[in-house]
Amino acid sequence: MIAVMGAAGNVGSRVTGLLLGQGRPVRVLEHRRKLDALGARGAEVVTGDLADPGDLGVLLKDVEAALVLLPDVVTDPEFTATRSRMSRAIADALAGSGVRQVVALSTVAAGQAGATGPAAGLRELEQRLSGLQGTGVLVLRSPFYMENLLAGLPLIQAQGINGSAIDGDLELPMIATRDVAREAAHGLLHREPGGHRVRLLVGPEDVSLRAATQAIGRRLGRPELPYVQFPPDALRGALLGAGLSEEGAAAMVELQLALNRQRSFRAVRDAADVTTPTRLEEFLEAALR
Repeated sequence: MIAVMGAAGNVGSRVTGLLLGQGRPVRVLEHRRKLDALGARGAEVVTGDLADPGDLGVLLKDVEAALVLLPDVVTDPEFTATRSRMSRAIADALAGSGVRQVVALSTVAAGQAGATGPAAGLRELEQRLSGLQGTGVLVLRSPFYMENLLAGLPLIQAQGINGSAIDGDLELPMIATRDVAREAAHGLLHREPGGHRVRLLVGPEDVSLRAATQAIGRRLGRPELPYVQFPPDALRGALLGAGLSEEGAAAMVELQLALNRQRSFRAVRDAADVTTPTRLEEFLEAALR
């Protein structure tokens, strides 16, 4: 049995589909979002809370391998504290559970001592997992997900612009979540020797948000679609208006500003363990049909 957390998300749902497609028994945790479709495909669905070690114990019972992650519940008024509770609960539930292999989804910035925003929570999760004894842990650190671009579609449709607080000319090693899912599924099925390992993933090309906006515009019949870099306060206000909590909005703004501070991802690409195949145009072709 393989357990999957975050099965309602872009990576977790794809990992579950890949495992089911290979005839593997999969148990998924229904947390906040229904998983009826995965249940219909053969996954065992258990309901619970990612911050509750007891619920996680049910998920992990008689499990050989598990995919773990921290969801970005940006409407949570205690965004940071909730993610910390989740990290602690996940590590506590795994300890002594008999799970032999863990694959954890993380981010490039979690490898930095000064990680802030959502990356700080993932750094905590990584550190807690590193203390597990007798369990193989594979951490997959990824950069900017291409799927993040789709969050701009309502703004594009409503106002004819795309934007964020990220410098429009900053080139990012964008990655498609389907490629991350393939790496995660492989890690769950093929245990490698040696306790705690980190694998850095990058996409096949570095793309700026300005160039990505132009590519989206061409797909939507708006070849002149502009990208606007928003001031942090303006972005924060827009996120609050969209229903994010104060902490959730602050975390998302900090995430974007942290990318600006990094400035160059050349070192990330040079250090990458895996370069994945999906290019942005291929991703957009499928996503914007």
